[in-house]
Amino acid sequence: MTLRSFVIYLTAATFFLYGLAFSFAPAATSFLVTGSYPQGVPALVDFRATYGGMSVAIGATLYYLHAINLIRPALVVVIFVLGGMAITRTIGMIVDGAGNVLMTLYLVLEVTGSLLALLAIRNISKTE
Repeated sequence: MTLRSFVIYLTAATFFLYGLAFSFAPAATSFLVTGSYPQGVPALVDFRATYGGMSVAIGATLYYLHAINLIRPALVVVIFVLGGMAITRTIGMIVDGAGNVLMTLYLVLEVTGSLLALLAIRNISKTE
């Protein structure tokens, strides 16, 4: 398996599974990740939609782009999504505090994933 396929599949699977967890168990997953529960029905609905539905959609989009051989766009999506998460997580950690160990691990994974996607995209022809 090539680095580019590995990065795309791993990112897709992570988002897809993370999204399923938030779709079917938003309160328990939120507590696992943040140490707190969403407060009230509107928060649960929003967690299902945002962390659940959007994450599943990102994972499915990456799988689809890879399946139809749009490798460069799939890697660009990985770079934008993980890079955007890393940037805003860093801002949050500076403004709000470091949070928990999982927030630091997520930041490391987001930066690593973005850098691997950048490395993988460097050797792709313009037509891929």
